[in-house]
Amino acid sequence: MFDRKTLKTRAKFVLARSFFMSFIACLVVTLASSGGIGIGARQLQALDISTMSHIRVAAIFAVIGLLFLAGIAFLLLVSSPLSVGLKYFMLRAADGDTNLENLLYPFKNGYKNIVWVMFVKKLYIFLWSLIGFIPIIVALWKFGLYQKIEELVLAMQNDSVSAALSLSAIMVVVSLLTFIFTIPAIIKELQYSLVEYILADDPYMPRSRAIGKSKEMMVGNKWALVKLIFSFTGWYLAANFTCCIGTLLLNPYIEATFAQMYLEISGQGKDYPGFGYNPNNPFGGFNNM
Repeated sequence: MFDRKTLKTRAKFVLARSFFMSFIACLVVTLASSGGIGIGARQLQALDISTMSHIRVAAIFAVIGLLFLAGIAFLLLVSSPLSVGLKYFMLRAADGDTNLENLLYPFKNGYKNIVWVMFVKKLYIFLWSLIGFIPIIVALWKFGLYQKIEELVLAMQNDSVSAALSLSAIMVVVSLLTFIFTIPAIIKELQYSLVEYILADDPYMPRSRAIGKSKEMMVGNKWALVKLIFSFTGWYLAANFTCCIGTLLLNPYIEATFAQMYLEISGQGKDYPGFGYNPNNPFGGFNNM
């Protein structure tokens, strides 16, 4: 079990020396991760297929499908290794190394293995998340929920208060059940949360070992991670007032804190004041860069 206040204090020490380079690293990965897969959706929204021939519509949808596939390939082959590269960068930054070339570490070391492990991790979480659809499927198929909602919506048009209350109750119950059935996927997400850091430490580690090691390391730490994530809620709310700029500035602090969490859990954590700390040089023991 780790102490989140200690992790945040250590992260601030790291960022006191490396904030600018950490900001650039996070920005590069954010921009790379946000592209690709949304292109097809934006193109689809802009189409007016009512005035097109069937052949042209089929051709356009084929192109959009290819764009979606290209986006997925980009996420797997570029974004996933880059996310591991960011973890490697933050781990190295904790030791005073802020070379941006560290982002490319996964492309030079164990690239194929990293792509495979990250694909399997995402696939596992996706499959577990499908459990969350069970309440909706059962409600639609077994209890005829769609027809019931349609009847209530028509009744609401006649200003029926009881229909509005009934519809609200149905939505609350379905949402609650969906959340409950999603909990296994959330647990798996927490269990696999250290896979990127483990690959950053050993890019050639086999898939079963990397995922298994993450699960082992997160035993007794999952709830602490949940509390750590929610401890940034205030920062996220404040960042939203500055649109995306605040979020971009916040990312290095969050990444540095999570890197310290991995170092602590893996037994590599250290208190920086032990390196000859003084207020004017929080990295007193590190070489000047």
